[in-house]
Order: sequence, then C-alpha cells, then structure tokens
Amino acid sequence: MQSPKHWILNNWPLKIVSLVLAAMLWAVVANEASSEIGLEVPLEYRNIPAELEITGDMTDSVQVRLRGSSNVISDMTAKDVSTTIDLNRMSAGDKIVALSPQNVQAPFGAEVIRVNPSSVRFTLERTLVKTVPIVPTTLGQPADGYEIGNVLVSPNGAEVEGPESRVNTLSSIQTVPIRVEGRRASLEQPTDLDPPDPQIRLKKTAPVNVKIEIRRKQ
Repeated sequence: MQSPKHWILNNWPLKIVSLVLAAMLWAVVANEASSEIGLEVPLEYRNIPAELEITGDMTDSVQVRLRGSSNVISDMTAKDVSTTIDLNRMSAGDKIVALSPQNVQAPFGAEVIRVNPSSVRFTLERTLVKTVPIVPTTLGQPADGYEIGNVLVSPNGAEVEGPESRVNTLSSIQTVPIRVEGRRASLEQPTDLDPPDPQIRLKKTAPVNVKIEIRRKQ
C-alpha cells in the first residue's frame, strides 16, 4: 500500500499547475462585478383543473429583478426567464396567490431578488355548455319598393361554452350582419356567428346558412 507522501509527491508539477489555475479562476470569479437587471416576464398559469377556467382581469406579466455576474446578466432577456403558478388541485372561487422567487426559473448564475407584484388575484369558474337560439341580422335596406320578408337560419341553435357566469346571461347569439342594401331579389348565403363576449366560445365554428326573402312592398 502506497503512503500518503507518495500521493502528495507523485506528479507534483502537474498538481501545482492545477492548484494555481484553480486559484486564478477563483480570483476572477470573486473579483467579477455583480450586476442587476429588471425584466418583464410573462406569467404562466399551469395545470388548470379540468372543467375550470380563469376569468376576470388576469395578471399577464410580472416584473422580475435578477442579480448575477456581469457576463451572465448582460446577455439575459425575458425569453431566458419564466414565471409560473401551479393551479393543480384548486377549486372554483376567488383566489389570491403569493409570488416569490420560487415561482421564477432563471439561468444558472442568476439570483432572483424579487418579483413584482408579490401576489396575483383571479377567479376560477366552472365551464358551462349551453345551446342558445341563433338570431340572423341584416345590414341596410332593400331597394325602394322592396322589403325584407321571412328570414330563416339553419341550424337555428348553437352550442356555446365558457365561464358559468357569462354563459348563464347569454340568451341568444347573432350572426355577422348580411348586407341587403339596394337588393331586389332574395338571397341565401353562409355566414359566421358573432359571440358577444370574448370569453364565450363556439363548440362548432362552421358557418350557418341564412335565407333572406326580398319582396315587393304590399
């Protein structure tokens, strides 16, 4: 068995060089200037429970303050940083979730100092599906001496979904207006639906068919 002295003296020139290099590297890192940077980072809501959705005025981004060596901080952009909230196992209702450096993923060598705001508020609502009647709409007036007669739409109902509070107040959904300005003859054409609320979605996005009778005034 070789003695400790042998391990110390064996290849001693190489060991001295390694020690010197390690000391130089430590000195460079220790003396390197520390910098800070503030970035606006998107806020990601992860693992939203099934049949629930976020409503209200959501916080879409946060201000993140980071500190690190100049060579790490100088090239950093918002794309290198992410901020997330895990909604797993949350139930419906109003929520206040605290934000801390633990919610932020930053590159190695960057320390998260703070996050602003320190908390976010939002509401989780149940997703409701409902069928509502379709109301065809027109724009303009037929030619002089003519009027609009029967207006038929097929199908006559549409299935929508969205936050429970929004869908419950929806009694019908209109079509995109069809121009009849100056017309003397009936027309039939496909058209899209126009949901009145951006949080209400159509289960099927296919156009509906509208028949508009243009007739002489009685």
